Amino acid sequence: MDFEGQMTQCTAQRALTLKQVDALYWLGRYSERVLTTLRIFMDVYDSRLDTTFDYYGYCEKLDINNDFLSLADFCERYAFDDTYASSITASLTYANSNAMMLRETIGSDALAYIEMAQRAMLSARVSNSPVLQFQRVIDCIMAFKGTVVDTVFDRNARNIILCGYGVERLDIYLRLGVNQDRVLFECRRLAEALAYTDVECDTLQLQRITGDLCEPDSVQDSVDKIVLLQLIDEMFAFS
Repeated sequence: MDFEGQMTQCTAQRALTLKQVDALYWLGRYSERVLTTLRIFMDVYDSRLDTTFDYYGYCEKLDINNDFLSLADFCERYAFDDTYASSITASLTYANSNAMMLRETIGSDALAYIEMAQRAMLSARVSNSPVLQFQRVIDCIMAFKGTVVDTVFDRNARNIILCGYGVERLDIYLRLGVNQDRVLFECRRLAEALAYTDVECDTLQLQRITGDLCEPDSVQDSVDKIVLLQLIDEMFAFS
């Protein structure tokens, strides 16, 4: 077999099932949710004794259940309560469940980093210095993301995960009012990932999101923000 024939054979990809596509997408979303929210949470946790962090406002912006009794209760349960569906620990568990199902698609190295992140989170729960373990979780998720780009051979699978990252970032950034230039940057990155996937996606909605974001002060308007979040959530037919 000549070199061209070998390359054709190597680049042939097995069609992904709908279940795999869904798992890849949510693996991207949950791993990004852990990364982004834990980075925010670390500052809150580290200074929780001398801060008046508005966890009521935070929960409202992220549209998550708020039955916390105090800031201390929020810090403990939001980080570690695996029975609280919106906790960082729960998101990491969901990411790990999807990664395990995709072992053959993403490879054992990528799966290992998710598992190491989960172990680091368990260590943080019993540690006197959990912030150090939080950083370990972040490092593992970053290593996972790098491994996905570097070692996941299936272009379609790789970019579906990247789409999950992008959708989650847009969702969180819009909810928390992150700088509009940063949100537009994430829109462009998501468009790049979409260009290399075979999944059904309404790219016109992404164009509308980008167009609306280019309007002056668009993300400062709560009504516009709700519309944009709905467009993001409805972008993928399988999600």
